[in-house]
Amino acid sequence: MKRLERYLNIFMIALVAAGLARCSHSDLWNELPDKISYFISQYFPNSELNSVTETSDSYHVRINKGAGLTFDKDGSWTVIDGYGLPLPQVLLFDQLPPKLYDYLQETEQLNEVFSMQRDKVRYTLTLLDSDLIYDIASEEISSPAGSDTPTARTQASYQAD
Repeated sequence: MKRLERYLNIFMIALVAAGLARCSHSDLWNELPDKISYFISQYFPNSELNSVTETSDSYHVRINKGAGLTFDKDGSWTVIDGYGLPLPQVLLFDQLPPKLYDYLQETEQLNEVFSMQRDKVRYTLTLLDSDLIYDIASEEISSPAGSDTPTARTQASYQAD
């Protein structure tokens, strides 16, 4: 009988611990500014947050079994990493410059974008077999040295537009 009581106590402790862990994950949403919460809900619906880290100049959010996102203090994304999973196409459509999105669509690489990063000068995309850089000022699409480059015909057509 004591053995059964002991197992029941262990089971109850495990249930309480699991409940507390689940609560702490849902509380992570409360740590985010509304703009960031909306962004994640829009592009990664029904996601459970694994962690939220706030620094003096950014927020880093890790989705449970999913992407990692970094936002600046204004709530704008700076890095989105799918951690081996392609990024949602609606995210690419809404968040990339039209010329860059059109290039990905024409070259049939929309399902091959695994991470994207942006700053004031450029967007950098990590694809399945290569990287792409989109220069904001010139609207040129290129690949860094050592990466497979877009075909000259396709790249030239996007630079000329």
